[in-house]
Amino acid sequence: MELVLSSEILDVRDGTHDSPKYIEKGYPLVTSKNLKQGVICFEDVKYVSEEDYNKINNRSKVDEGDILYSMIGSIGNYAIVTESPNYAIKNVALFKFKDENLYNKYFYYVLNSPFLENQIKSQQKGGTQKFVTLKILRNLKIPLPPLDTQKKIAAILDEADRLRQLNKQLIETYDALTQSLFLEMFGDPVSNPMGWERKSMKSLMKIVRGGSPRPIKNFLGGKNPWIKIGDATKGDDIYIYSTKEHIIDEGLKKTRLLPEGSLIFANCGVSLGFARIIKFQGCIHDGWLAFLEFDENVIDKVFLLKALNSVTKYFRDTAPDGTQPNLNTKIMGDYQIILPPIDIQRKFVDSLKIIEQQKDQTQTALQKSEALFNSLLQKAFKGAL
Repeated sequence: MELVLSSEILDVRDGTHDSPKYIEKGYPLVTSKNLKQGVICFEDVKYVSEEDYNKINNRSKVDEGDILYSMIGSIGNYAIVTESPNYAIKNVALFKFKDENLYNKYFYYVLNSPFLENQIKSQQKGGTQKFVTLKILRNLKIPLPPLDTQKKIAAILDEADRLRQLNKQLIETYDALTQSLFLEMFGDPVSNPMGWERKSMKSLMKIVRGGSPRPIKNFLGGKNPWIKIGDATKGDDIYIYSTKEHIIDEGLKKTRLLPEGSLIFANCGVSLGFARIIKFQGCIHDGWLAFLEFDENVIDKVFLLKALNSVTKYFRDTAPDGTQPNLNTKIMGDYQIILPPIDIQRKFVDSLKIIEQQKDQTQTALQKSEALFNSLLQKAFKGAL
């Protein structure tokens, strides 16, 4: 298949690098964080004045049919512009189509292919905060079959993508159903409109914080599971079954080793409020709290997990001011948690199991649809479709 440089068939620009003054109402300013799963998400977008909007668009006006690509942080998020835009962009690459022999939806999928991902990853810059430059994006090698072949490839991938997106949407529906069920049965745990009995967390359980042997790289490579947020962000939203990393026995002196079945809770940063039950004996760092030694005839473990999940915003608002929210054992211990009768808690958990079973089936279907999509993606750019 013929390879051409992206600069030969695309006009590659980027948005502003300045930091305009944000206002309450105005024109949206789209950044890398607003590009999610192929679409532009405006939920947490910031706004700029008409003057700044026009100034930015003199440099990088977005038009329908263009493709946006995140250049910093979450590199590789992208979206195709499907409607006439009324926003400006910042730290986002803009691909404009100047050659009629390149189909935009085909290139949209090329961006998602390992062929291009590997090119970009091998050249990206930066340390903790990775970024790509316009020079990199202008010198990508693009497989360019005939236009009718591009449209055929895009149509096949559209159908495969539709299937996996349907599965993703169904999983989101099950997650929303879980939250709705909790609120229907128990109400808001903070305002407690149903008047449930409340007790402080410290009166019901032992609350401990994890510990971190430092520098952690000197303690990796052992047999003791080292639990990180990344181990809990995919798949099951109640349990953690394994960890990617393990630490040596020497590290046990500087961390906290928990028994199987412990309930852990992320107490700081962007992950604050994230809770899971571990299905193995493992170690937690100082970004986790653990809740131990509570009577499950008084408070069910899964109910406790979902009750904590439902008040994440409250905990974020309660956390001491600082660069990142951070909950200590005292704040958690003082929190007054609702205590509905145990039979009602268990009724909720039984209903939750049914939802989780359906969600597990959809997760399996999603894995299959993802595998199909990725297989077709690889074949497409090897000329095998």
